[in-house]
Amino acid sequence: MNVSVKKWIAVVLALVLLGSLISCGKDAAKPEPTDAVTTEATTSETAPVETTEEASEEISEEASEETTVDETTMQAESSTEEETEEEAKAPQTKAEVIAYLNEALNAVKAKRPGFTKVYKRDATGDISGLPGWLSNIIRQNETKTYQKGTDYKDIFPAAGYSWSSRLRESDVKQYSIKENGKYYDIRVDLGNETNPTPGETSSYGRCMSVVTVSSAESIPGIKNVSMNYHNGYVTARVDSETNRIVRCEFSAAADVQATVSVLGDVKVSNIVSTETFTDFVW
Repeated sequence: MNVSVKKWIAVVLALVLLGSLISCGKDAAKPEPTDAVTTEATTSETAPVETTEEASEEISEEASEETTVDETTMQAESSTEEETEEEAKAPQTKAEVIAYLNEALNAVKAKRPGFTKVYKRDATGDISGLPGWLSNIIRQNETKTYQKGTDYKDIFPAAGYSWSSRLRESDVKQYSIKENGKYYDIRVDLGNETNPTPGETSSYGRCMSVVTVSSAESIPGIKNVSMNYHNGYVTARVDSETNRIVRCEFSAAADVQATVSVLGDVKVSNIVSTETFTDFVW
């Protein structure tokens, strides 16, 4: 292998590392409705009798007690119905949706269901400066199935952490939630972020794996690295009865710039990485 080819391979490996955005993050039993309690008044035909003052007071007291019981029963029924409706209601506000999504995603690492993972990466921007055969190395398409009970710390986003998502309201540019039969379809979109860091120190790091500038510049011949993450999103379909994920997807795009030995300044736009998880077995 000549020196020129070795240099090209070093370059593409560097770009692959820079572009490797591994886009990575209860059972709520509902109370049975309380049976309605009704009080039926019975009537009987009796001969007219004289009512003394004492008897009148007793009748009045009995009627008052019956009224109190009826009102209490109605209030209890109303309260139970309101609680049931409140528990069945989907999260609506931005804070509620993000908290619900975080909890559902974090349960994947905690409870370790089985699932199928599809990882795709492609440079959808201008890569005309690279030979075609080297450009193809950047493109990835891999499918793998994991068994229930697998340790997902480094497999499910965010890689390297015991949790999956710790998104805050300030991290999310926009959100949506739709009821689809028994499921909630949730989507959160992230904004632009330059050189995000792993974990809770950046918006992308709170729900995905990110490549740091220092790790990229540790490659011989690579310096002046800058990465702009954009168009990131997380989607999830959650069973509203169990609060369990049945499908989710993490995606982000990045524009990468760096100074590479021999080649000089190099830029690759829109390296898009997407991880899709399906076929969950809880």
